[in-house]
This record gives sequence, structure tokens and C-alpha cells, in this order.
Amino acid sequence: MCGVLAIVFGADVRWQGDDSPGEPSCSFSEETEDSILRRAEWFLKNRGPDGRARETRTLGGGSRLTLTSSLLQTRGQASISNFDISDGEGNVLLFNGEVYDGLPHLGEGNDGEALLRALGKCETATEVTSLLSGLRGPWSIVYWQKRTETLFYGRDVIGRRSLLGFCGGSAGPPWQRYSVLSSVSLAPLDAPERERRGWREIPPGVYSARLGSGPGCVMPERHAWTDPVPAALASTGTVNAAAEGREARATEEEVEAAAKELFGLLTEAVRLRCSLVHHTRKEGSGPGPIRPAPVAILFSGGLDSAILAGIAGLVCSPGDPIDLVNVCFVGGGSPDRASARSCLLELSGANPSRDFRLIEVDSSLADVDGSRARLLQLLQPAETFMDLNIGAALAMAASAKGRLLACRGGELLVVSEVYESAALVILCGHGADEQAGGYGRHHTKYRAGGWAALAEEIELDTQRLWRRNLGRDDRCISDLGREARFPFLDESVALALRTMPLPVKCDPGRQPGEGDKRVLRVLARRFLPGLENASRRTKRAIQFGSRIAKLSNKRDFGSNRAANTASAGTVVLPDFKPGKPA
Repeated sequence: MCGVLAIVFGADVRWQGDDSPGEPSCSFSEETEDSILRRAEWFLKNRGPDGRARETRTLGGGSRLTLTSSLLQTRGQASISNFDISDGEGNVLLFNGEVYDGLPHLGEGNDGEALLRALGKCETATEVTSLLSGLRGPWSIVYWQKRTETLFYGRDVIGRRSLLGFCGGSAGPPWQRYSVLSSVSLAPLDAPERERRGWREIPPGVYSARLGSGPGCVMPERHAWTDPVPAALASTGTVNAAAEGREARATEEEVEAAAKELFGLLTEAVRLRCSLVHHTRKEGSGPGPIRPAPVAILFSGGLDSAILAGIAGLVCSPGDPIDLVNVCFVGGGSPDRASARSCLLELSGANPSRDFRLIEVDSSLADVDGSRARLLQLLQPAETFMDLNIGAALAMAASAKGRLLACRGGELLVVSEVYESAALVILCGHGADEQAGGYGRHHTKYRAGGWAALAEEIELDTQRLWRRNLGRDDRCISDLGREARFPFLDESVALALRTMPLPVKCDPGRQPGEGDKRVLRVLARRFLPGLENASRRTKRAIQFGSRIAKLSNKRDFGSNRAANTASAGTVVLPDFKPGKPA
């Protein structure tokens, strides 16, 4: 994982990060180059504490391109003492992500170095696009190709890593113009609204901008995916309803066969994300000889996180402990805390040779308020109360600092009152609900319009994950110096769920805890020992299961009912409203 920053001084680059085609997200700022770079480094340093590198390229007409990256090393057996983003031929790569497949001779080495070597052999935009299309894993990228003076950039087809674009200075003289690609927004919270809103999520895809002509307006080109897997995932109208009429249902045999296939794909996805971890935090994590865990899991004890924990228990190296991280905002009395403890007992009882450990992170609104400025900076361009509640819960959980519990003799034992996980990688269950019909609104859509309406809603949810969830959550978790990995959004898993008949994935005619995400519930019961109870737990989003939303609603709206009446999830935070006090 890395922090990514590319600034073009002296040119307007319309990054294609606009919500509406033809309406460039440009603003004007009179900041100096030095002040922009200083602020950018402050925002990016937490994402990459292990190293920083910068390269500058002179363009035509006095324009300049500055490329900066910060490094969090999780892969490669040798520590990188000299972090290099250039290949010696003038090409420069800023890479934030993980490559699990799609590069020659990748092995278990450093994937960023392998990608830079492979890109250096590409001569045309088509070759670059073809190479990036074939990558498997999450990524955002900025690549300067010296020979053609072209800047390539983009995000994987699902959008699992943050990349924001900003075009500033179109109204000013050429020497005051600048355009930015960055992992995080650089707009201060007290910046004018137009400047703040100039930062946009770059949509998934591969883009190129020819920068050799110097000052002026540059319109990048968007390239089509050339590999069939991202092409299929990016296409619309391909969620498989595969049902004639409202009464269509899948048989138990059909669901179990699909669950078996999905279990194999998900097992490989978890294996890759757990095995390609060669580093942990260097500092001590607790008192006494507590063995560090290479991997942590964001853990509520619900279906999705229990599946990840169960599979991780099967594929992680023998003897490696697994840290299960749970966050609570009401002194340990939240629904997620209760289900996390219950599931820890079940997992440990069914897998006695695996050391599952629960980290109980106890937080409060006061803790959130103390981190509010930083959280709001990371959220941008997200800006609602719901965004803050989710982002805060994820950030507090990603600290992975709290009370450590383990199961001994069928009972929970406090191992340490103060413990911090050494894991640099944290597995998250993102994408399971969107792809497998796990939300209450999916049931509502089915009741109103049958399978076709449900297919349309699931398509909408999966296609907007990058905009609504993934960029925001990557920014909030990565700021804690940990890397989020999403097994349910592995390309093979996502494609299998996309093409799976809807009645196999879910059955809206059944009650919650049975019909929603039906194929995953069958997977948990049939193939993962110890998950019988978890397979029947109903959906609770992190902001509700941790109780941060309840506390926030009471404070900010007066009550949960008032918050619901105001549609609090879509209400813009007062910090971001036009005309806010300075």
C-alpha cells in the first residue's frame, strides 16, 4: 500500500473525475508549489510510513510534473531501504495496491517493482491498457511514460483503492494552474466550497493524458478494458436475474452446488490475501511474549466476517494467530460486541488448533470528536453524517488497539488489557451485501417489482461501490498504517456472484437471516465448522452494530426517530455546508 500524489504545475488536466460529462471539476487556488507539496506529504505520510520518494519531470512551456509516493511495505521478503519509483529510463510509477496475478515472474516478490519493469516494456497506450487490464487485485496507479510524454492513471475495475482528481487554476494565468491526482483530498476544511468540491473520485478505468505540449487544457482519453474479466464486471445489465416470474425459486441442490463453487473461489481469495504478507509492525504490541498476528479481520461476528475468519483459519500458516477486531461505542454493550464474543467461542471450539484472538476496541463520541478534523479530511469528497459514522467506526477499528481476549477451555479469557495488533493487513467483508442481496432495500425492491427490479438494484449497488464506499473506506483505514483487503471483491468471486442466478444468491420470500445472502449462509453452514449460529445472524451495518449511529443521532438530531425523519444518512455535515462559519 502506498500514498499516491501527482501534480502537474502549469496545466489544466480534466481528469475525467466528473459526475457529469462535460462539466470539469476545476477550481482556482493561489497556493504556491511548496505549500501544496508540504501539505500533501503531511496527508500521505500515515499511508506510507516505510519510505518516501519523489521525481520531477520538466514538460513543455515551463510546465512541471511532480510525482510523490509514500510506502507501506507488506510484500517482499527483504525490506526496501531505497524506495525507488523510477526505472532508470525516465519512466515513473506510483502504485497503491496489490497484484495477485497478471504479471510475469511475480512470485512472492515486490509487486510494485515487477509492475514497473513490465510497464517499462510497453511502447503504446494499447499495451499499457492491456497490461493493466490483466492485473488481478486492487490498485490505483499513476504512470509517467517518458518516451511518449504520457501520464497514465486509473483504478481497478471495482475501484478498491482511492484515487481523487483535482483541476485547479483554469481561471488564472498559466503559472498558477495546477492539476492533482492523489490518494486523499488536499483541500483544507476551511477552503472555499468551490475548491473543496473540485476534488472528485476518479471512476474505475484506465486513462491517459498527453502532457508534452505544455500549458493549456488537457483532455485525457479513457481506454476500454481489453481483458474479458474486467470488461464483464464493468458492463451493465449483466446481473443474472435468471428467473421467470415472482414465484421462481432455486432448489436446495442448486444453492448448495453454487455455495460449493463459491467456497472454492473465496478460499483462494482469502489465501492470497493472507499468504502475501511478509511484514508486520516493528514496534511491540503488548506486554509479555504475545505472538504477532500477520493478519487481522474486521469482525462483528456476523455472517460475512465469520466466513472470512473461518476461511482464514483454514489457509493461514499453522501456528499463526488471527486477530479479530471489534469496535464498540457504548462501553462494550453493543450488538456486534455480543455476537463477536459468541462467534469467537464457536470458531475456537470448532478449530482448536487455530489461535483466534478478539481485540475489543472501546471507543466513544469523544474519541471521534478528538479525531474529527482528520476524519473529515479523509472523508472528502464524502460529506454526510453517515459517511462520518462509518468512517469513524472503521478508523477506530483499524487502530486495532484494545483489550485482547482468547478462548481457553471453552471460556473467554482476558490475555491483556492493553494490546495493539502487529498486523499490517486487515481483511474486510465489503461487497458481500451489495452482490448477494443482503440489504433490506433488496427485499423491498423485490416486493415492488420482482426479480427484474431486484437485479436492477443489485446492479446499481455493485456499480457504485467505488463512489459510495471503497474510496472513503480505503482512506480511513489506510491512515492508520494498515492495508484493507476485500476477499468478497476478488475478481473471480465478484464475477461468480454477478453471473449466479438471483434465486440462488438470495430468496427475498424468506425471512431475514435465511433468504438474504442465501448462498453465503449455506456456504457457512455446509463448509465452515463452527458457523451454524453466525450463518443465521441478520444484517447489521457497522454504524448500527457498533452503536455509533445511535449516539450520533441522539446528539445531532435529538433522537433516532428524528434522524430517520430527516434522512440523516444523506444530510451533509455542517462542516461542509455552504456558508459554514469560519
